[in-house]
Order: sequence, then structure tokens, then C-alpha cells
Amino acid sequence: GTAIKFGRASEAAVVAAVDSMCALNRAAADAIASLPAGAAHACTDITGFGLIGHATAMAIASSVTMTFDADRVPLLPAVRELVPRNRSGGLSTNKQHFAAGAQISGSIDPDLVELLYDPQTSGGLLISVDPNHEAEALSAFSRGGITAWQVGRVSEPSAARIVIT
Repeated sequence: GTAIKFGRASEAAVVAAVDSMCALNRAAADAIASLPAGAAHACTDITGFGLIGHATAMAIASSVTMTFDADRVPLLPAVRELVPRNRSGGLSTNKQHFAAGAQISGSIDPDLVELLYDPQTSGGLLISVDPNHEAEALSAFSRGGITAWQVGRVSEPSAARIVIT
């Protein structure tokens, strides 16, 4: 949003962002609702608190640790090149508030870390699915025309609520 507001994003990046922001989460919600009871453990949209902030809220509410594979987190085209010039105040606030509960591997590109804290205008859904229902969930999303990514796993709670590897 910040890059668009200040005219720093390419036309292709603007189109990808607007398309993403206009996509409703209704089809994904319908796909989740089609799963057997207990298949989905938790769900949140990724908006103003960024991925790390919303995942932290889920982890705390569920008394778990969530580990993400940074290379599997989907990004909009050209977004990484915009990071150095587009750090919003919300990103800094999110980082200050949620960094204490996050353990981030030193090998992760710092620009990617910034994106994981970045507030989103309208992101997708983060869904925790029982591993026994993973294939069924992916199939339900596919039938609904939803692209889904398996970006991490949930485990017993540890000192860090969020781990990024």
C-alpha cells in the first residue's frame, strides 16, 4: 500500500497488489467449512498486524508454537525490491510489539523479515489444519479455485511463539 500511495511500485506490482486486495476470502471460508469437524483448528486473516502478528495471536490463543519456512511464504511479484524504500510506521510498530515472541533464523534475508511484520491492507487467510486432513484441505481449496500453500507447522509451546526458519 505504501509503495502504491507514493508512486514507487511498478504497474505490474500495482496490478498484482490490487487484484490480491480485491480477492475475497469467501471461497476459502467455504472450503474450510466443507471440511470435517475438527479438521481446521484455527484461522485468521492477515491484515494490519502482518503474518507474524496474526500468527502470534493464534499461537497464544492455542498455546502452541508456530514454525514457518520463510521460503514457502508467498509474496506478491516485485514486493522484495520495494522493501528498502517502503517501511511503514505500522511495520515498525508490529516489529516492536511482536519481536520478543519471535525467533528468526539469522540466515533469513532481513528484507523478508520486514515483509513478515508488514501490515497488510487485505491479506489472505492463515489456517491451521490437522495434518491428518492436509490433503483433504488442499483438495477443498483447489475445488474452490483457491491457491493454498503449506508454509509451516504447529508444535507444542516453546519459549518462542513464532519461529521463522
